[in-house]
Order: sequence, then C-alpha cells, then structure tokens
Amino acid sequence: MAAVFERARFRCRRAADAQWGAFLLEALVALLIFSFGLMAMAGLQTRAARHFNDAQYRANAAELVQATIASMRASDPATLAARFDPSAGSANWLALQGQAKRLPGVNDVQNLPAIQIIDGPTTTSRQVSLSIFWQTPGDLAAHRYTASAVIATN
Repeated sequence: MAAVFERARFRCRRAADAQWGAFLLEALVALLIFSFGLMAMAGLQTRAARHFNDAQYRANAAELVQATIASMRASDPATLAARFDPSAGSANWLALQGQAKRLPGVNDVQNLPAIQIIDGPTTTSRQVSLSIFWQTPGDLAAHRYTASAVIATN
C-alpha cells in the first residue's frame, strides 16, 4: 500500500513541476497584449491631436478669407485691385499677409495668400478669388482654403 501511495505522490509532483513556468508565461503574454493596447491608444491620441490642429488651422483660414471678402464687399469694387495689389504693397494686402502669417508655415516668401481680382459679370462688379495657404511641420505639401465671390455695388 505504501508503494501505491508513493507512485501517486510522484505523479502529482511531476504534473506540478510541468506547470511550474506556465503562470509566468501567461503573465508575459498578458503584458505583451497590454503593451500593444497602450501603443495603439497613444497612436490614436496623436492622430486625434493632429486632426484637431488641422481643423483649427482650416477654420482660421476660412475665417480670414471670409473676413477679407466681407471687407471687400464694404468698399468700392473699382478700387479693389489697387487696394489688394501684392506688388504695390498696399495697406490692405499687408494686413491680409500679416494675418496669414499667424498660420504655420507662412512667412514673407513662402505660402503667401493668393488673390485674383478680375472683371465681374457686370461693368460695376469684380470677381474675387482668395486662397490662404498653411503648412504644418512634417507636411510635404501646403494646405489651401479658397473662396470666390462677386463684389458689386448696390
């Protein structure tokens, strides 16, 4: 009877020895899965911050374009070309350029606003196209927001 008892105890001990590192292996696998989850969450957070910044810059550019077109509507269409001429360095052009420099990647030579003023559908109107550019660090190409309007007298 003692020999049977010794054999059963020997079998139990072998089974316990075989599972000795199983808990450690399970803990390492769980840690690996948890680490991948944390890295994924950090990546999502980074992308969300980038998209938020892009949306903010786009909203700032849209606000600048709409404010400039609104000020154009409040003035005489015949003098628009002279007041927003980049080569002449007029006050309105310099003000637009100064506000555009608040966006990233805009300076005196790079990503300047583009404005085109041509004759409109009537003799007293002008058609205006205004583009604002910005470029965040790490972007290969500049972003652009463009709007067009017809400015006429009432």
